[in-house]
Amino acid sequence: MISLKSIEFAYPQQANLFQGIDLEIISGSLFGLLGPNGAGKTTLIALMTGQLKPCAGEIHIQGLDYRHDRKRILSNLAVAPQDYAFYPQLTARENLDFFSNLYPQIGAQRKARIQEALELTGLQDQARKPARQFSGGLKRRLNLAISLLNRPAILFLDEPTVGIDPQSRHFILQAIRDLNRSGTTILYTSHYMEEVEQLCDRVAIIDHGRILAHDGINEILNKPARLQITFDTPTDSTSLPASLKALLQKTGFEYANGCLSGLPRDTHAIHELLKLLEAEKLKIQQITYGRQTLESLFFELTQTHLRD
Repeated sequence: MISLKSIEFAYPQQANLFQGIDLEIISGSLFGLLGPNGAGKTTLIALMTGQLKPCAGEIHIQGLDYRHDRKRILSNLAVAPQDYAFYPQLTARENLDFFSNLYPQIGAQRKARIQEALELTGLQDQARKPARQFSGGLKRRLNLAISLLNRPAILFLDEPTVGIDPQSRHFILQAIRDLNRSGTTILYTSHYMEEVEQLCDRVAIIDHGRILAHDGINEILNKPARLQITFDTPTDSTSLPASLKALLQKTGFEYANGCLSGLPRDTHAIHELLKLLEAEKLKIQQITYGRQTLESLFFELTQTHLRD
């Protein structure tokens, strides 16, 4: 459905943001694109939606490319951007009516499409209210409603649930599920890892213009249970007790920034480690053990928490 091969891109007078990006998004998938702020997610969406041109490489959308079939590609996709993309002085229905005129192929179905978009996003009761009076959640829903007018085969959602109330989040997430079940291919970016883990069937993690991981959600998280112990008072690795250093070397555990982590052989190995920590009077702040989450994988790969 969407294929990026050897993509390179740089903004004017800046170093390359992407150097040989390869990415495949299969038809009908709900694909999560993750990365810290500044990692290149929005730029990658701009490239896939024809807003930017790559410096090198090829982009194919449904087997077509922008050089020869730009109009045809754009008629089959839509974007709900992170910023609000509507006229605040107009009502929700007036906004939808205005933007529906951008799709001549809708024709006589305009009223039906507008009503369909209102119902899918739960805005029927707000249709006659000016958008400037909307809460943040209602504005996000209107953003999404506008993107659905042409019934896109591919929908790009850039942070669609950021800063909204629980009710609006529920409406938007349910709408995303329904759209995907109906066959719409969706590319979804978010900083809410639990949402991505629940919604998406495939994910890619990007940072510094590189794809760090790209696979099915189950495959990417299907790793042995990991033990992580955070100490109450972090210490330099050179200051660790000799007994603990020996055990770490024996078990293959790692220590960095006040956190000890690794893959224990069995529960006996965990017990042996905890017993040693108690004997050395090392105070523990937190212990986690179990299947890796998308959030823990994200932090492991990017070596950072989400950047501002």
